[in-house]
Amino acid sequence: MENHEFNGLFTDLSVIKGVGNQSYNKYCRLVGKEKVRIIDLLWHFPHKIVQRNNISKIRDLRDGEIQTICGKIEKHKKGFRNAPHQFDIYDGTGILNLIYFKLPFYMESKLKVGNTKYISGKVKEIGSKKQIAHPDLILSLDEFSSQRKFEPIYSLTSGLSNKQIIQTIENIFKFIDRMETFIDWHSESFLRENGWKGIIETLKDIHLPDIDYFNDLYENPTRRLAYDEVLINQIKIEHIRRLRMKSNGIKMSKENPIIDKLSKRLPFKLSESQNKAINQIYADMSKPNQMIRLLQGDVGSGKTMVSFFSGLKCIFSGYQFALMSPTEILAKQHYNNFKRFASITKFKCCLLTSSTTAEDRKNISEKIRNGEIHAIIGTHSLFQENINYKNLGLVVIDEQHRFGVHQRLSLQKKSVAGKADLLLMTATPIPRTLIQIKYGDIDVSELENLPNRKEVKTTIVSITKITTIIERLNNICNHKNKVFWICPQIQSNDNNNMSVNDRYDFLKQNMKQNISIIHGKMSENDRDSQMNDFLEDRTNILVATSVIEVGIDIKAANIIVIENANNFGLSQIHQLRGRVGRNDQASWCILLHDNTLNEIAKNRLKIIRDSNDGYKIAKEDMLIRGYGDIFGYRQSGFRDFKVLNEALISEIGKKAEKDSKLILDGILNSNEYKIRYKRLFDFYEAHEFKYIVS
Repeated sequence: MENHEFNGLFTDLSVIKGVGNQSYNKYCRLVGKEKVRIIDLLWHFPHKIVQRNNISKIRDLRDGEIQTICGKIEKHKKGFRNAPHQFDIYDGTGILNLIYFKLPFYMESKLKVGNTKYISGKVKEIGSKKQIAHPDLILSLDEFSSQRKFEPIYSLTSGLSNKQIIQTIENIFKFIDRMETFIDWHSESFLRENGWKGIIETLKDIHLPDIDYFNDLYENPTRRLAYDEVLINQIKIEHIRRLRMKSNGIKMSKENPIIDKLSKRLPFKLSESQNKAINQIYADMSKPNQMIRLLQGDVGSGKTMVSFFSGLKCIFSGYQFALMSPTEILAKQHYNNFKRFASITKFKCCLLTSSTTAEDRKNISEKIRNGEIHAIIGTHSLFQENINYKNLGLVVIDEQHRFGVHQRLSLQKKSVAGKADLLLMTATPIPRTLIQIKYGDIDVSELENLPNRKEVKTTIVSITKITTIIERLNNICNHKNKVFWICPQIQSNDNNNMSVNDRYDFLKQNMKQNISIIHGKMSENDRDSQMNDFLEDRTNILVATSVIEVGIDIKAANIIVIENANNFGLSQIHQLRGRVGRNDQASWCILLHDNTLNEIAKNRLKIIRDSNDGYKIAKEDMLIRGYGDIFGYRQSGFRDFKVLNEALISEIGKKAEKDSKLILDGILNSNEYKIRYKRLFDFYEAHEFKYIVS
């Protein structure tokens, strides 16, 4: 990102007053990052606003709600052993029971019998009694008069209070106020017409509110941010739409003799939905217009086989077929499977990844350029500048959300007239309303789950039970009961998350079985060696990061342990869980957590425990956390929505689509527009702007 006034927001949170080493580590855990910047905390929005100055009578208190009362401390029953401290508060209408299981020393002087206090917290009704355990606030009249009237309520992590987050947020805006004035990308007249404020004022209204903007009577300030996010995508979609309109696509052959022959040689029968998807794709490929189609299907629904049949049609029609995967492991698996699948043909296939040696790359590049190689399978290496195709006709992007728009465009530009057919595949179900926002008027094929796929039994277990888990695994683990053990990170940090290397060492000391390890920082040779040991039964346990998340097909594996499962998105956990349950044995998924779960995190894990339906899981997760976490992790070159929700899509989407046409015209024809809207892309860390203006 270029140096301009936004840079201050992308500095480390440690520059903010009051954020020391200990609290910094808690903020890392809160936002799920090893390093946390100011902007990362500003994206951590409150989920509720509490009006603390709205005083209720004790008789009117409602169960389960955060409320404030003013009353006199009538009685104090001191705690003893396991019994809590109890205070009776009276306001003339009833008695509130105040509970402290462990009374902080400093609170004793604030809770004297006879004193009148303002008390705020979550009310619980137990029979006819009303109770607040460990209240949020206990204030005198003077303290209460200076208290913020509307308090944002955040999801928390262990050791971090709501009050601490608010104080840090206040210090952030003091820090911002000392910076250079921010110049918004939208004009003042545009903001005024829509009733919106500048970007910094909007963030301030979200985190330091003067109203309860969750109340339908008020404009929610997140609406402006949702519009910006959709606008970025609509500008990119409009840019791609204009590129497509410049020329026709590629018309493929309508005849499929080899494809029909291969279909009959398969050791299994294609499902009804697979056949339907193949027919839809073939019909598109036979037209003179460019195909852009999304193939959507849950884990194990057979998307890869559909893509192989699509690739064969392309090759049979005289063009080259490229399949791009997000990881080398998956690319290699696709390469080996495609070679076996097309073994009766004379078509030649190659594998191209970052680990391909310089000599091999040179040889492969020449064969791709002269058309000797028909199917090219690999990672992001496929779209590098020194790779030139003779006649690329079909591009398949596996797990398309891992790749940015610019990466897809770069690969397409290498095709015949820049108009190769494009097939995007995802195992993360995307609602149709969101598809329209992300891709515009794209066609969609959906696959149903393959029949006879066994359900994976899922349990949620505390990390404190790890000894019991290891004992059970020692008893059942063998070459027919292989185990994946997934850790969220490669290196240790202070977030109490066990690294993949540490867990590998721990399991080697405590397990009877031989163990393999793979992660993203290992060399390709080392990863291959470890994976081959696992495949060929020299080891029965594979400790790994989420590098094995997509596509890895090891049928003997039927147990997966996912450590610190609350650090993963639900769709990501569902993908990981899809690595097991591929044989006729019973299969299990164990979700380990570290006992610091808040209510939202607990509810999310219950969703994954209670369902094996990927679409339902994604939908439920979005209801809890919004569209921002549908994929569960940050993608290189692809930004998830942080603000957008179902209620905003239709109205904001239409407006952003209309505005994007005029804004794109301005970007392409006006230097002022170009400078202004580069700020928009920079602020949301969308990296495609340079491809739009190039």
